[in-house]
Amino acid sequence: MVNDLSEKRSNIGIVAALIAAFIFSLSALVTGLVLGIRNNMNADRRVRTNDMPHYLLIDSAESLNHTLSAMRLCKDRDAARELEDTALVFTVRAETALECENLDWLAERDGEAFLNDLATLLHSAETVDALKYADAAYGYSQAFLKHVKNGESFKYDGGLDLSGGAQNRTDKSAGRADKKQGESESNVSDAQKQKAEKLIEKTLKTDKIEFVGGYGKKAEFSVERDGVIGYATAEGDKITEFAFSHGGYGSQSKDKNGIKKDDAVKIATECAKACGYDGLNVFNTEINGDTATVKLCKAFKGAMACDECASVIVSGDKAVAFTAGKSDCKHDVPSVKVTEEKARESAPEGARSTGVLVTRKVNGKERVCYEYAYDLDDGVHYVYVCAENGKQMQVK
Repeated sequence: MVNDLSEKRSNIGIVAALIAAFIFSLSALVTGLVLGIRNNMNADRRVRTNDMPHYLLIDSAESLNHTLSAMRLCKDRDAARELEDTALVFTVRAETALECENLDWLAERDGEAFLNDLATLLHSAETVDALKYADAAYGYSQAFLKHVKNGESFKYDGGLDLSGGAQNRTDKSAGRADKKQGESESNVSDAQKQKAEKLIEKTLKTDKIEFVGGYGKKAEFSVERDGVIGYATAEGDKITEFAFSHGGYGSQSKDKNGIKKDDAVKIATECAKACGYDGLNVFNTEINGDTATVKLCKAFKGAMACDECASVIVSGDKAVAFTAGKSDCKHDVPSVKVTEEKARESAPEGARSTGVLVTRKVNGKERVCYEYAYDLDDGVHYVYVCAENGKQMQVK
């Protein structure tokens, strides 16, 4: 990124980043932390001088609880392996935050012991250990969450202790580095910058726009519309992302009962098309009062490319945020060999509906599978059954 980017965006960078993190689940860790702070600002647990570790602890505990809940649906070792890795990340985060809270160690010794034993369990050489203890681990995590969030008493009796039998994994993925490569310096020319500026002005009907900087071939701008601050990025003839503070638009809904699904879908589809992304299908729509989140993606051989969805946030009667994600992707998915009815045998009972055919990339390979949604006590989880062999493939 060019040097002037950090300097020029000082007035709007933090706000825009928070807006983007709140609106989109681009980064599970960052978004989770922002939501944790937002939802728990009034948590009355105890007096402290530094609240940030506490918010991080609550967020980590919530994410850990959600992940361990999903693990209860696993029937397959490979499906559980990914969840183990995710749960381990949140366990370590919770341990770190707990240590940084400067609380009475004696009062938190049960929490420390629980997190230590859980980390050992998740690092076990045998994934089956984690599956065996999934219900117990979830129960402890639920009690631990209530403890850090509401101050309820937490007792740990060592129920996850493997008695020293757990060892570090030695599978091929144990030492794999998954670090993302940094963005290259800006390759945005003056002509491209001007083109992007005109595109954003016309499409978003902005009142003010100022070039912030470039990264890769994308040009980023601070923008203002109807007195609401935001940001937008464009590349070529497409707007790849934008976001405004949706609090300024939510009250504009004409329906006292909130936004209607059909209206949200129409606004979202038109927004994606105006930004340069046509041919997208609606994959999922979530309504929350005057705000709706609409996800759109392409379909390949009847399978929805749900991992590469574009997301549109609709508030009132406007699209207030958009990210194209990787919705322009191409897939060469294998043929379906198992019927949904047969695949359903590998999914636990209680699914919200019949399986939806989707594409997924697992271990770098294109797969086609059926997605089943489950409403558990801590939220929605998903089970994926391979449409080629009928076996459970992933749990989210």
